[in-house]
Amino acid sequence: ACGSFRREGEFDGGDSSRMREFVAACLGCALAIGLTASAETEPAIVLPAPLASLDIANSSEGAYPGGSTPIRGKWFVEKSAKKLKLAVEPLEIGWLEFGPEIRERGATIRVLARAPGEGRLRSRMGAGLYGKNGFQVRVDQGKRVVELVRRGIVLQSVEFSTDPEALSEIELSVIENDEDWDVSARVWVYESDRPHEPLLQHRAYGDELLFPLAGRPCLVATPFSGESVQYAMARVFDGDPYAPVEEVEGEVPE
Repeated sequence: ACGSFRREGEFDGGDSSRMREFVAACLGCALAIGLTASAETEPAIVLPAPLASLDIANSSEGAYPGGSTPIRGKWFVEKSAKKLKLAVEPLEIGWLEFGPEIRERGATIRVLARAPGEGRLRSRMGAGLYGKNGFQVRVDQGKRVVELVRRGIVLQSVEFSTDPEALSEIELSVIENDEDWDVSARVWVYESDRPHEPLLQHRAYGDELLFPLAGRPCLVATPFSGESVQYAMARVFDGDPYAPVEEVEGEVPE
């Protein structure tokens, strides 16, 4: 609407009504642009500093990142690709732990992974919290499901397909709820929006755990496809990094 007015000579002669029309049109344009921007974009969420992360980029070729401990499988960094990989041989459930032990407190692990492969055989990839006595989220591309696992037992399973050639974000949260624990998992395509609702949700009752939630974060994978499972990022946060920040009464937010 603003562009329909001539830039020069339009308001000569004191045409105040024409001036008012011009101002109104410009204000209308500005308001429309502002409303469109606010509808299409959401405020960016600034995550807190991670409790632990895998420094893949600064690791040596063929080594595994400092501070990590391979428990099963052969893990190595391909420096040119900036990826941590699980070798195809020996074929077993790969397990790598990193970061500090987390004991009886809430945490969230988020990884960026890819499990390439063609044909009938497809790989598994995932991540976990609290070591062998904790929980793992596992993307099983062969069965086209995402599973929540504890001590080798599948607690929940939901149908879900991923592209073996694409990077996937995988997230697992375990948060205290009085004496119990709320476990949730999300999986989504890299660079797309994080899902608002979890893919899996589970209530773990404290008096039924048998083993305490204490151990290190971990990566878990099995390269059934004959190609290495790859991780580009792994970070662990204290509690739920996406939880709303509660304002302290009497404090004025900046």
